[in-house]
Amino acid sequence: MLFVTSKQFDDYRLLDTGEGNRLEQWGDYRLIRPDPQVIWQKHAADSEWKTAHASFHSRGEAGKWEINSALPEAWVLRYRDTKLEARLTPFKHTGIFAEQAANWDWMLEKTAGADGATPGASPAAHQKLKILNLFGYTGAASMILAKQDHFVTHVDASKPAIAWAKRNQALNKLPENSIRWILDDAVKFVAREIKRGQTYDAIIMDPPAFGHSPSGKVWKFNQDIPKLLSLCAQLLSPGAAFVLVNAYATNSSPLALQNLLEDTLREHPGTIESGELCLEQKDGRKISTGILARWSR
Repeated sequence: MLFVTSKQFDDYRLLDTGEGNRLEQWGDYRLIRPDPQVIWQKHAADSEWKTAHASFHSRGEAGKWEINSALPEAWVLRYRDTKLEARLTPFKHTGIFAEQAANWDWMLEKTAGADGATPGASPAAHQKLKILNLFGYTGAASMILAKQDHFVTHVDASKPAIAWAKRNQALNKLPENSIRWILDDAVKFVAREIKRGQTYDAIIMDPPAFGHSPSGKVWKFNQDIPKLLSLCAQLLSPGAAFVLVNAYATNSSPLALQNLLEDTLREHPGTIESGELCLEQKDGRKISTGILARWSR
């Protein structure tokens, strides 16, 4: 099983963890955010934790930020050559999931996007790909792939998330036609694409454990992910490069996702691997943030 981290996101650092919290550096600003799996003691001195510009205090599903020193409403972080807007939200997030940088690294490798052709990559990796990003949120993956001239269809059920992603598109000075924006239920959209005869060279998805479509339809990960993956398998082009499934806060496991991908993609020869998505703090300690499974040709 993989324990996947990235060292390519220079504007983010996990400084320390302990007693239910993370101390993180987001560009010029330090934040304290809760993490219920952090059941160990802090390693850094209290004086370092007191340097945080803001800390989040949970109240049920939401919570409140306590601002300790001035920070802007929004600021910009860089991952490689991609700019991403960060801001404090009522749900402890910043619009960027820093651990996803490990997935971004992998996608760039599979598309030979960051540094030219990747040695040993499949022929598809040297082409400009048609990529489907389901549950695309604020669009970090869409930006990174579009900046490599791949055409991205970005699907999300949240108007505010798509508006945020469009700000990232403008921030990166990407052409308007570089990304197709779809406000829709992921399962319904994929089913319609199959009827239209559409195919994609790569599919990525980061579904929630629980959510609602724009029409109010309930999404439950363990109940709905098998159907969605089965439909997505029908959308893959003959020379498809990869499929990536990321998941947070579910009762599933990396092995369960790997087994599901093996069943779903059995007609598509390639390599399937699974593991945990991790952040690594400056003293080398890792924390798990989610699970993933991925297929590549």
